[in-house]
Amino acid sequence: MLKRGATMVAKIEMDLYKANKLLEINKMLTQSLQLNEILHNVIQAACELVEVADVIIIYLYDEETKSLRFAKGEGVNEEALARVAFAEGESITGKVFVHQQSKLFTSRVEIEQHMENMTEENAHFYYEGVQQRSVKSTFCVPILNKDRCLGVVVVNNYKQDSIFTAEDMNVIEVVAGQSAIAIDNAKVYEHLQQKNLLLEKSISIHNTFYQLIIEGRGIETVLSLLERMIGSSVSYHDYLDETEEEYPFPIRRGLDTLGFLSLGQPFKDFSEMEKITIEQASLSIALELIKENALYEKEIHFREQVFNHLLEGISGRELDAALHYVNWRTDTRIQCLIIEGNQKPLWNVEQLIEKEKLVKSVEQTLRSERLDPLIFARAYQLILILPTSPDYTAQELLSKIRQLWLRNSDIVFGIGRETTIQELSLSYKEASRSVGYAKRYHIPVVEYSMLGLERLLYEVDQELLERFMNDKLRLLQTADSTLIHTLKLFIQFNKNQKQTAKELHIHPNTLYYRLKKVEELLEIDFANEKDWIDFVVAFRIYVELNEK
Repeated sequence: MLKRGATMVAKIEMDLYKANKLLEINKMLTQSLQLNEILHNVIQAACELVEVADVIIIYLYDEETKSLRFAKGEGVNEEALARVAFAEGESITGKVFVHQQSKLFTSRVEIEQHMENMTEENAHFYYEGVQQRSVKSTFCVPILNKDRCLGVVVVNNYKQDSIFTAEDMNVIEVVAGQSAIAIDNAKVYEHLQQKNLLLEKSISIHNTFYQLIIEGRGIETVLSLLERMIGSSVSYHDYLDETEEEYPFPIRRGLDTLGFLSLGQPFKDFSEMEKITIEQASLSIALELIKENALYEKEIHFREQVFNHLLEGISGRELDAALHYVNWRTDTRIQCLIIEGNQKPLWNVEQLIEKEKLVKSVEQTLRSERLDPLIFARAYQLILILPTSPDYTAQELLSKIRQLWLRNSDIVFGIGRETTIQELSLSYKEASRSVGYAKRYHIPVVEYSMLGLERLLYEVDQELLERFMNDKLRLLQTADSTLIHTLKLFIQFNKNQKQTAKELHIHPNTLYYRLKKVEELLEIDFANEKDWIDFVVAFRIYVELNEK
């Protein structure tokens, strides 16, 4: 009886000790925001509350790797366990994490059954971590906060089966529950600290790159510093080259893409700090590009002013100054080339620097051929005044320029004739008319010197053309579309009736009657050379005026 009473007293005293210990632990956990300190306190409390525990391990869930990773332990090889990564549902640890329910194991057989799905790699490092011992008794408790499992606490014994009780497990459940809130708070605090640290470093990096730009050190200096900071090769490109094996990172300003950084590896593979460094470098480069673009925009505007002065026919010192600017001599012969989009503009007017980038790319192409062109943009056209060269024809230079638009077939080119500087306005007008003709008839390249009757249609007064047309065609202007189409093909095939009939899918006799009808209406004879020439010219005028 006395022995039983003594046992009950001892149990009550132990319960009081555990209750006081739990209160003490709760106070300790709520006073700290350092994760390592909290985990240490949990381990110490578990050791004191479960005296027969040989090993205590805490695993926390890693959101990034989606696995349970070793966080803290007692009686283990921490270096080995740090290489263990249990998947959800893997071994005892993963199963308790998934089901969020504590589990007490009372036999070695039961333990081995629940651990049999452990991967070979995890098993290797796990057993190395617990010094190759086999667990004889264990329980595992989830660390829960608002139905969210943060990890698990594992308590092992390697000496006896069935040494742990449900009461032992319940005590650790209380400790785990108390620690859950503290762990969550510590993680939030740690995350904020990391964010603040990244922010501080980001500001420092930004200031470093920004200072280089302020000092006028240029993009190359920024790239050189960036390479040293991230330990990887970096280069800058105006346009994205899909043939490059490197990884592009866009340099943006708002919705505009100003250029690209070519990185030695995918952006996602860099560390968080390296990503911030790349982003800050790109912002500094964007500022430099915008500054360079503003200066280049002024340069383009000045070129247009020089062009306008040359059009006006300046002389004396003004002419000398203009020629010195473009690096031409007084006897330099020039040729005007105009580039324009057929259905849509050459550049997106809503993008910040696309026009200037386009002008610069054309200029670089021509200067690489040792030419000194005058290039500028007017409205939606790109205007090039090219000094003639014995090494290149205008068509050869045009071929090089067209390489810039290999993927865009919606571009037309108009070329004026070669003239002296004093006759620049003539070549410019011819290029303008050529590009207009190219747009109208969807011809990629039109050279004014190659135009035939079309030149007269541009040069002669329209009222005069209409009078000539009306005099020669008279009643034909009211004819149906079938007859007009027949005459178009008849002219196109140079009066070849057989080929015309074949193209129209009609009998030769039908064609003969149609042509006779026209001759009678107009009182002409197609066999008469003068009648034929007058008819062809008048018909071309009719087509030109009615198909605008």
